[in-house]
Amino acid sequence: MYSRELIFDYIIGNDIDNIEELESDNNFLFQVLKVSHDIRYYSYLDVSYRRSYDVIKCMLVNFKDNLDIYRTDADYLLESLDIESIEYKEIIVLMALIDKDKFNDYKISRAGIYASDRIEIGAVQNSDKELEELIGLGFEVVLSKYEDKPLILDYYAICFLYEIFYQDKNFEELIHLNIKDKDKLDRVGNTKYLLDYISNLDYYLKEYLKEHLYLLDNLSKDLNLVKNNWDNYINRINEQRVAIVYQVVDKFTNFYRGKFYFDIYGTLDKIIRKYHLENVFGLEEELEEIDLKDNEYLKEKFISDIDKLIKELFKEDVILNDNSDYNIKEAEVVTFKKK
Repeated sequence: MYSRELIFDYIIGNDIDNIEELESDNNFLFQVLKVSHDIRYYSYLDVSYRRSYDVIKCMLVNFKDNLDIYRTDADYLLESLDIESIEYKEIIVLMALIDKDKFNDYKISRAGIYASDRIEIGAVQNSDKELEELIGLGFEVVLSKYEDKPLILDYYAICFLYEIFYQDKNFEELIHLNIKDKDKLDRVGNTKYLLDYISNLDYYLKEYLKEHLYLLDNLSKDLNLVKNNWDNYINRINEQRVAIVYQVVDKFTNFYRGKFYFDIYGTLDKIIRKYHLENVFGLEEELEEIDLKDNEYLKEKFISDIDKLIKELFKEDVILNDNSDYNIKEAEVVTFKKK
């Protein structure tokens, strides 16, 4: 082991008695490289030494912007490693993060590794139903497998977060489905809100994230965007809801034209005010319902259908396309289910 004093003397050019011996020692030069953060020392290492796991990992961690200088050696190392080994997985994770290409072989390999471990997690979950509930999404399996490899654990934690908040989901809709009050969200704070949500799905993932809060940074930024856009989002949702209600009213009017004899808009006005939604619908003075000869059956049907529709639409601050009875983009009713 070389002293820090000796290494610094070499870096700053002080006289050293055995300098030729040191400059032929790969271990010494590697220490100089790590202390100085000067990538020039990488070229001083023997080729065989440069292609070792420790050196390549050091380069990937400390010289992320210089991949092209050591990419060939990193690829050589990858080819020499067992693809099932922890070392191979760790290098692949690092290479995939550093390579600037949106799609690259490292990312493909990394995805394959994660998919393989996902299958293993599923097998563990399916082996015991009680165990499935205990381990949640399965991060505990990952922890036990890669407990001393934080780089892999960080990457897998991010993958789990993607599955929870983004995969086949709309993040903004997800947040509005789970909390209706922006002020409450502000009081709770981004970190606690996210950790509490994650805890309901995977206790071990939550515990890991508590010790590695930087992994929540991007999620927290997206959550801030949702909060900043809160009022606009609710206004857009309300516009969709209002359009849907009037589409249903128009559909009813057209379908039963000449068959009903009640004040349809006066009746609608009462239903809207029953739920204190007059501001949402832009109602001003309360309409005085015109006394017409009622068709009681159709009036009761209209009241029942619209009442049920409004309760359903305003139950959550989100209208999900995949679960909706409506074409949200055009605010056009496709079918109105009689439940």
